[in-house]
Order: sequence, then C-alpha cells, then structure tokens
Amino acid sequence: MNEPSKTATPKPIGYWFKHIDKTLEDNFVALLAADGLRRRHWQIMHTLSGGPLDATALDVALSPFLNPQDPTATPYVAALAERGWVLIDATGTHSLSADGVTAHANLFERIQIQRRAVTEGLTDDDYRTLLDLLQRVSANVDRFAMTLR
Repeated sequence: MNEPSKTATPKPIGYWFKHIDKTLEDNFVALLAADGLRRRHWQIMHTLSGGPLDATALDVALSPFLNPQDPTATPYVAALAERGWVLIDATGTHSLSADGVTAHANLFERIQIQRRAVTEGLTDDDYRTLLDLLQRVSANVDRFAMTLR
C-alpha cells in the first residue's frame, strides 16, 4: 500500500498525481476488460445513454478523446453493434438497444462502485475541498506553462 509514512520524506505532488492517474487508469481498464471492452466502448455507450446520435454527432461528442491514431468512434460502434448493444438505423442514427441499455446500467454500477472505493473515507466536504485544490493546482500549472512559451 502506498500510504505516506510519518517518518519518511514525503513524496512530491507529481509522484502522487502520476500514481493516482496510473492506478485509476489500470483499474478502469481492468473493469472494462472483464467484459472485453475498452474505454472507447464505454464512452460510446455512456454517450448514447443520453439519446441517439448519428456518427458525426457521436464523433463530435467524443472529440476530446479521439486522436490521429483513433480518429473516429466507428470501429468501436461496429463492435458494439456486433454484440447487439448498439443499433444503427437506416438514417445512420446510433442508439443503445435494450441489451445495450442493460449492459450500460451494469457497467455504470460497477464504475460507481469503483468511484466510491476511490473516495472512501472522504466526507462530501473533503471531496469538494480536494476538487477545489486540484482545480487550483491545475490552474497554477497552466499559468506557469504559459511563462515557458
């Protein structure tokens, strides 16, 4: 367990950010891999849980996560359609099927369990304070980065 020692020199903030980010990502990958899924599958299902979209609108919704190696959600949609979780109608509109709604709900519940485990021992005030502190650190990092350009 990586709990801070009272006698050891505290690890710097960057260590904790990297440790938390890597562990959160590894845990999320493992959670999805249990169903043969990747993050992009989850993002598509979660986006479509809000209502049907065509391929272009889905790509726009997922644009913060797409990149030159992965420029579109289309192959992931096709894999979800093969499972029967996503339906694509004659107009090209994508929607979750009844099985897809059930699969999304099951995954969402498991993700919520994982999220609760991450914040175990934190009060609502602790959590709000943590988010506020992280947002301030993020703004400071961004502001400092601007001085380097």
